[in-house]
Formats: sequence, structure tokens, C-alpha cells
Amino acid sequence: MGQECPRELADLSAVHAFYLSLLEAHLGHPVPLPADIKLPPDLPADSSHLTEALKFWLDLLDMAITPPMVREALKRTTGPETAHALLRYFVAKASARFSDRDKTDCVITHLFRTPSADSRNQWQRPETDSSYYHLSQAALAFESEVYRALGEVQFESMASTHVPLLREFEYFHQELEEFRHFDQITDSAIVQRVRELKQSLGKSFYHPDSIANIAVWNDVFGRRFDELFHDATKQIKTFAENVKREGGSIMSRVEGDITVKQLTEIETQQILAEDYQNSQDQFRKVSQYKKAVDHKRAARSGYAAGPARPIPAPGSQSPPGPAPVNAPASTAGQSASAPMSAAPQKIQGKQDAEVLAVPPSPAVQNAVQEGKLHSTRETIKEYVRTADTKLAGVVPVKRSKITLSPAEVEAFRAEYPGEKSFRADYANTLMLLVSYHARMLIEVDEYNQKSSSAYLWKPHADALGYLLSTFERLSLEAEQIKSLARQRGLQDKASAVDATLDKVKKYAHTVSQTLQAADQSFSS
Repeated sequence: MGQECPRELADLSAVHAFYLSLLEAHLGHPVPLPADIKLPPDLPADSSHLTEALKFWLDLLDMAITPPMVREALKRTTGPETAHALLRYFVAKASARFSDRDKTDCVITHLFRTPSADSRNQWQRPETDSSYYHLSQAALAFESEVYRALGEVQFESMASTHVPLLREFEYFHQELEEFRHFDQITDSAIVQRVRELKQSLGKSFYHPDSIANIAVWNDVFGRRFDELFHDATKQIKTFAENVKREGGSIMSRVEGDITVKQLTEIETQQILAEDYQNSQDQFRKVSQYKKAVDHKRAARSGYAAGPARPIPAPGSQSPPGPAPVNAPASTAGQSASAPMSAAPQKIQGKQDAEVLAVPPSPAVQNAVQEGKLHSTRETIKEYVRTADTKLAGVVPVKRSKITLSPAEVEAFRAEYPGEKSFRADYANTLMLLVSYHARMLIEVDEYNQKSSSAYLWKPHADALGYLLSTFERLSLEAEQIKSLARQRGLQDKASAVDATLDKVKKYAHTVSQTLQAADQSFSS
């Protein structure tokens, strides 16, 4: 304890100096200091009393320091010393207060975004559209740096019940990939759901595993959020300028009580500079304005910019949303790989319609789906290779799980990098079939969760359509591997491919039938 005290006191002193500079800059005058926390030039041999007093004083200052103040001040610091001291301070404190967690968020995000030159494990900041595999690699490298920065700071081990919670970030990243418009972020309530996840971690929030994953999420989501927000405000202001240029009144109504004047008064940078919790009303307004502009443009053009689905009032007899995907028994006579003719769409509603803007090109959508398949495959591979032997065959898939056969487990554990051989093709085929099955399970679950929403269900219907349409090619490749195995007398491998293919075909057939039924209900 005697060896740790000087380091701890040095960190507390650095945090104290950082806090005082913040408060004095905002107040415009010095902050009066209690007599018992004034730091002497030479620390006494026994500084435990001073350390304890400084902790109490900083706990009070924490009530005055806001997360945006920390975030903006860190941008002006040079070197990682202050951020490292703040990190050690918050991890040792392990506070359950929202504001302390948010300030820790700011610190770890700053450290992830600005790696120091002497970092032993440099990491590449992933792009916002990177696969989860690359994001997890960045988190792993950053985690090593977190351990190094914490040094001898003590923190609690992560509770076993909290470990699965970190896996939720993979699905948050997959959901983020589907957002093309700012109002999708606000409608999905993803920010609130991530905050609830962080809160549910308790003190495990301050564990290096959590810190690393959260920092990557904060970085990627923050950039995507800012990008879509800037795009939305730009479209809103462009629309307002066009109305004024065409001679329209600044007080003219766009939709409901929304006027052109309100569109012109959006202060983009000012909103983004505030803490998210304090700016939620402003973000909702921007989302509302964006929808109003989309509706107005659609009305001017004489067509909707995308599929629109009315939101029926509670108890009304309006047509229902897309039918949830169930798991009925397979029906003979239809191809399991039959592609969905079109994602379920609805006719333009009247007053309560929500319009989705122009979707991305098919090439972009296909690339996203292939990236998700690759990410799922790598996640399953990592789980199978690190899990206990008895548990490796039961892989968690979001809110469900899939059971792998011994042959499938063996395929994920095999190592044939770059090898051109039958055994490599056999293993790759089994892994890809399992990945298709897992992706279908995930998309079906998301589709069902959002089937009553305005349009959040559609990306998942589109994803299922892509999986079903490309599964036919995969089935043919699997049949070729199966035939080749039989020719070589490898009956066990032929049977393994056949069993996996049959399993995925049955589930794909169920999904195809249900989506086709939903499509027909919209057309009638």
C-alpha cells in the first residue's frame, strides 16, 4: 500500500489540476480550496490523510464537472498522461453515477481515438462500415493498452453474468450498419438501449474488457451518428433555402406546426457539443423535421421516396404490419432456396405515414450482407476455438443459440489458410452453411422484433431476401462437395455435408414461405 500511495496521489493531483483548470475557465475566477487539500511542494512520508482528503474533494468536484466539459478539454491536451490519470481515477473509483460513467466514456474514447506514439499495441481505428471482426481486433489491441495504462490499479473481476452482455455490441454494430438516415437512429432508440446495457454492467463497466469494447463502439457510433446528423440538417436547411428562394414565406408551414423558420434555426454544432442526454429533444426535433421534409418532397414529386407503411392507431382496423416469421412445418413442393420476390411493402398511407428515403444501391446492400456473413463466421470460429470442449457445440446467437454437429465443430477448429484442397473446401462449405443458418436466425429475430414499426423491419426483410436468393448457389456448391466426398470414399464427410445442408434448407424454406405469405397479404 505504501508503494501505491505516491502513484495514486500523483494521479489524484493530476485529476485535481485538470478539474480546476476546467472550472476556472468556465467560472472566470479561481476556485477556493479547502486547507486540507492544498498540496505541499514535498509530499510527506505518510500521505494517506492527504490522499483521502483529495478523494473526498474530487468527489465533490465531480458533481460540478460535466462529460462534455471533459470531452472538449481532452481535445486540448497533449500526450496521454492526463487521460491515463483520469482513467486510473475512474476505474479505481468504480462509481455507479451516470455522470461518472459518461466521463469515463469520454476518456476511453479519447484514448482510443488518439493512440500515443509509445503505445506498445498500436491499433487501427476501424471504418464505420468495417466488419465486426476488424472491430473486435481493434478492441483486443486497445484492451492491452488499457491494462498497461492501469498498471497496478485494482479492479473487480467481471461477473460471469456480465460476460454475455458484451456480446450484444456485435448486434448493435450490425444494427448500426443498416442505418442510412438519422431518423432511423432516433426511432430505433439505440442510444438508450446501449446506455441501459452499460448501466446493467454495474462495476464490470470499468473492467478493461468492457472499456475496450465500449471505446470501439463509442468511436464508430459517434462518427456514424455525426455523419447522419450532418446529412439530415443539411437536407433540412437546403429545403428551407429552396422554399425561400422560390418566394415562399419563412413562416409558411411545412407539415403540421413545423414552419420553414424552424428549419433554418437548427444549430448543428451547438447541438452536437452538448451531452446527448441534454440534447435528446433537439435530436428528436431534427428527426421530426427530416421526416416532414421527406414528406413534402415526396408530395411535390408525386411519389414517395421509398416504401411507406401506415402506423395504425391502437385498436384501429388498419392493415397490420408484416407478419412475424414463425417456424411452421416444412411444406413439400416448394424450393427451400426460393428467393423472396420482393420485401413486403405497403401502400402509401395518409396522415400518419412515415417515408424511408432512397435506399442504398444493391451492390452496397450485397457487400453489407457478405460482410455480416464473414463477421458471423469469424465470431462462431472464435467461440468454438476458445470455449470449453463440452460447450463448443452450443453457440449463442443473439437471443437464441445454434447447435453444431461434431463435424461442424471440427470444421471451425480446422486451420487451412490459403490451402487449395478438398479438405479446405469441405471445411469452408460447412462453415458457410452454418453462417447462413446463424444469419437467418438473427435476421428473423430482428424482423419479428420490428414487425410493428414504421419501416425498421424492412432492412431485415431485405437481408432475408438476400440470404434466400444466394443460398441456391451455396446449395449447389455443397452438393458438389458431397458428390466429390462420395467419389473419394469419404462417406462420413458426405453425410456431414448432407445433414448440415438439409438443416439449413428446412429453415430457409420456412423463412421463404412466411415472407411470401406476408408479401401476398400486402398485395391484397
